[in-house]
Amino acid sequence: MTDSAMSRQLERVQNWDRVKALLAAPDKGWMETLGARIVEAEPGRVVVELMAGPQHRHGGGVVQGGVITQIADAAMGMSLATFQPEKVWNTTIELKINFIRPAVEGRLRAVGRVIEMRQTLLFGEADVFDAQDRLVARASSTCMPVPEGQGRE
Repeated sequence: MTDSAMSRQLERVQNWDRVKALLAAPDKGWMETLGARIVEAEPGRVVVELMAGPQHRHGGGVVQGGVITQIADAAMGMSLATFQPEKVWNTTIELKINFIRPAVEGRLRAVGRVIEMRQTLLFGEADVFDAQDRLVARASSTCMPVPEGQGRE
């Protein structure tokens, strides 16, 4: 099967059960620590929000770039996961982010979307917006599929 044919085949996997599970999952782990939550999900698109406050700022008074990167990475990875079969997830192997403007406080919204699904590589993008819907950052990632339970050895 050619890469193009495999890409089309993988794109047809719309994992609605995973979409429902993402929306129903409690905010725990890193999401609970940061105060992030999944607010929208559909096959190929996931939105993660964070109410930024003083706890997210660095010494310069703006939201630390790692916080913004974390919600963008999560939105991209989860959007890719909505096109993956059961018992297969993904992990980021490369991530790039451009910061457009600083954020100080208020809602930050990372909108992740699938760009392309290949057999061994998955590509996603995310835009992060502030409460005034201004672009704060744009990210792209390359991920690889990981069967559930693997990669933890």
